[in-house]
Amino acid sequence: MKILFYDWALHTIGGGQKFNCKIVEYLSKEHEVDLLTLFPVKKENLAKYYSVNLSRVKILNLSKKNEIHTSLLKLFYSRKISKLSSQYDLFLNADAQEIIKPLAKHNILYCHFFEPKWYRPPKNFFDFLKLIGIYFLKSVKRNYSKSYQVYCNSEYTRKWLKKIWGVKAKVIYPPIDLPNQKKFRKEKIIISTGRISPDKNYEFVIESFKKAYQTPLLKDYKLWICGKEDDHSYLIKLKKISKGFPIEFKLNLTDKKFKNIYKKSKIFIQGKGININENKYPSLLEHFGMTVVEAMSYGCVPIALNKGGYKESIDDETGFKVNTQEEVVKCILKLVKNESLLSNMSKSGIKRAKKFSLEKMQEKIDKLLINL
Repeated sequence: MKILFYDWALHTIGGGQKFNCKIVEYLSKEHEVDLLTLFPVKKENLAKYYSVNLSRVKILNLSKKNEIHTSLLKLFYSRKISKLSSQYDLFLNADAQEIIKPLAKHNILYCHFFEPKWYRPPKNFFDFLKLIGIYFLKSVKRNYSKSYQVYCNSEYTRKWLKKIWGVKAKVIYPPIDLPNQKKFRKEKIIISTGRISPDKNYEFVIESFKKAYQTPLLKDYKLWICGKEDDHSYLIKLKKISKGFPIEFKLNLTDKKFKNIYKKSKIFIQGKGININENKYPSLLEHFGMTVVEAMSYGCVPIALNKGGYKESIDDETGFKVNTQEEVVKCILKLVKNESLLSNMSKSGIKRAKKFSLEKMQEKIDKLLINL
């Protein structure tokens, strides 16, 4: 089968891109796969960050990287992508680009999430004008989502697809690479991972750790912020508020180094969405949270917000879902104080993570192709 797989954001480093690369790698074993993206990317970089082999895959790009807003570029190239899809047996639109008319023999839309017409609050007056422009451009474009078979990454996403687009989607959870070992030599390390960008709300994580660190219980603990530097000015801000505390920044790590950090760490904290109105801006929350599940698979106990996809990736036996900074601090102290509780939740997390294994995702992909 000849397959066109579209991911406009492959030049960024993120959980959605890791999932897409895992699917492409698997499909390329038995099919001819072209991977289409907005800007040029190198296979060796994808291999380094995601531990994938894309040697059989041809990567196509639509544009050279420039200063034009990506939302506008996606609108601009929608017709070109539609025409290109007609040359394939299967078009897999993995970016929820509903404005692309599918013309392949079979067409699948996979949603990590999607951008409603008004998807975030404006930052300033000029940003407000930009959002208005995008809103009207999207309004005149047709929504082709009902022309696809639709799949998504979580029940959270499925609920919003039904509510906003009126489509019925099936869930295929993002996969994680389960570690071969079951026991890990843990150190007194708390971690938070993801792109180093403002939407991840690392200030919330840092301030929570600083408050917990005031107690003797956390005397020998340290916090590691791990991820790809996406916003240098934001990184400088984070380093500034971290001064005087055992907080380290581990940047631009390979997949192998990330896994070594997971092996050492005891607790995982994530703060994305803390100040977001879930009903007004659902796309700004974590829609599944692959990093949380990856952390659990290595025995890290997660503490995450009681919002978005975290509600289904974490249960009461494997971690904590919180609403405030005070609750985060209490959960940290509770785990540090009670080694037995931490150990039991760690074991439960390793067991639960198997639900989201790479093999389970591959089984669902096989079933999907057979149904086609």
